[in-house]
Amino acid sequence: MSKIKELNIKTAMPSDASALAELSEKTFIEAFAKLNKKEDFESYVSDSFTENKIKSEILEKKSLFFIAKIKDQFVGYAKICQSSPPECVRLLPAIELSRLYSLKRYWGYGIGHALMETCIEHARNKTFKSIWLGSWKENSRGNAFYKKKYFEIVGSKTFALGSDIQKDHIFTKLLV
Repeated sequence: MSKIKELNIKTAMPSDASALAELSEKTFIEAFAKLNKKEDFESYVSDSFTENKIKSEILEKKSLFFIAKIKDQFVGYAKICQSSPPECVRLLPAIELSRLYSLKRYWGYGIGHALMETCIEHARNKTFKSIWLGSWKENSRGNAFYKKKYFEIVGSKTFALGSDIQKDHIFTKLLV
C-alpha cells in the first residue's frame, strides 16, 4: 500500500457541499453501480447525493464529515453521526460510521485508512466507547477492510435501495 504524502483531512463546511455531493455520487457509483439494478441504483443516487441534501447533512449537529484532499482535490470522505445504534451494538455510547469512500483510482493508497483513523480519533476524543457501521453483505472489498481494521460482525439489518431490499452486516469496534 502506498501512502500519499500530500494527503490532508479536513472537516467539511457548508461551502464544501457542491464538491462533496459530486464526490459522494462518483464514489458510490464506482463502488456499487455494477452490483445493482440500474433503475433502483439511479433513483437512489439522484435522491441521496444532491448538493442540498449533502449541505443539510453537513449542517446536522449530530453529523460530521471528514474530507480527504490531495492538494485542492477531494479524493475521499467519511461521515460519522450520532444515531440510535441497533440492539446488537452493546457497548454504549456508540457512534455510527455511516459513509467511508474514496475515488477508485486511489483505492489501496491509504485514504480509507486515514479517514478511518480520523473517525476513530474523533470518537475517542468525544468519549464514545464503540463505533459501528452497516455494510452490504455483497461489499466484499469494504467488508475485508473493516475486518482488517478489527471491526467484528455483531448483527444484520436491511437496507432499501429502491425496490431492492439488501442485507447488511452490522460491524462494531470497541474504542476502550
